[in-house]
Amino acid sequence: MSNRRPCLAILGATGTLGNGLAFRWAKAGYPIIIGSRVAEKAQKSAADLKQLSGFNSVRGMDNRNAAAAGDIVVLTVP
Repeated sequence: MSNRRPCLAILGATGTLGNGLAFRWAKAGYPIIIGSRVAEKAQKSAADLKQLSGFNSVRGMDNRNAAAAGDIVVLTVP
């Protein structure tokens, strides 16, 4: 059995709710993919989170690619 944590793709993570979840799950040791309709927005959000927290396991993608790459996909939209 592997000790690898599943990669969490959070669609809508550039917003307040998704970004908070991304921070907390990254802090708990999960690799995170921030998803957004616009890849550049997700990449900027991921870079901001990395800079703020020091977590290296955060990256950003457009929603379609994030959903395909994540082991678990979370949708955080109003």
